[in-house]
Amino acid sequence: MRDMKNIVAVAAIAVSALCAAAAKPAAKPAQALGVSADNAAALRAKIAKTCKIEREDVWYGHSRIQFRFKERKAWVVAPSVAPLDGTPWTWTMQWAEAFVERTGVPALLKSGFHHVTIDLYPTRMDDTGIAAAAEFQDFLVKELGFAPKANLIGMSWGGFFSIRYAAAHPGNVRRIYLDAPLLSFQRFRAAANARGIGSWFASRPSDGEWRKDPRMPVNMAGAVAKAGIPILLLYGGKDDVVPPDENCRPFAAAFKAAGGKIEEHCRPAYGHHPHGADPGKLGVITGFFTAK
Repeated sequence: MRDMKNIVAVAAIAVSALCAAAAKPAAKPAQALGVSADNAAALRAKIAKTCKIEREDVWYGHSRIQFRFKERKAWVVAPSVAPLDGTPWTWTMQWAEAFVERTGVPALLKSGFHHVTIDLYPTRMDDTGIAAAAEFQDFLVKELGFAPKANLIGMSWGGFFSIRYAAAHPGNVRRIYLDAPLLSFQRFRAAANARGIGSWFASRPSDGEWRKDPRMPVNMAGAVAKAGIPILLLYGGKDDVVPPDENCRPFAAAFKAAGGKIEEHCRPAYGHHPHGADPGKLGVITGFFTAK
């Protein structure tokens, strides 16, 4: 029974985006909302040079270009206003359609940020995933003219992706917003399976103690802190999918001990969901990303 509960917990992480995505209104033609046609057209032309564009639509009031990058699904959202100087951008590492209005992304788009994602879930951000993420960022910077450093959004599995990527390529990351992040597989040691943790299953620790594995993001706090990357951390005190005592709290403690700058917000009554901030409190997220 305990193993079954753990398997269900793994599955819960994998489907955390579904409810929010199902409620999202159908897209309308880009022209209907008066988006910045010049900016979108310029991005479209640059992307089309090397990638297959699959679809264009309006995403929360802004022009979205969906395309294939190295056979992976990706998209870029252009702000409906003039882009900010330096072309700053946010990158939701996983579950990009989940709790969008609670993550501050639409507000950042309205201020002139761009927004992106790419589907790296099949890699579970193993070494191949890290390489693919770096290649995608290289494309965004060199071909599309985006700022050299990304602002990462890491919800649940996205937190796992964000910290592993930042530890491998600290020069690529400006800031990280973590939300109920998965930072260790310790919870799933008895239920580990190929469908749940992908390629990691083949290299699991012989004793099942993921908490000691140096590849786990919970053990990368020092490296990210020493790189000078600020972190905003939001999590629920009653999260039984990604327990704080195995993920957020030991990471935050190690990050602080290494001299890192981390803003920690524990919502005692929250579980794993909802991600993001309540209406009227989005400033904690948008202010974090717009800070100098």
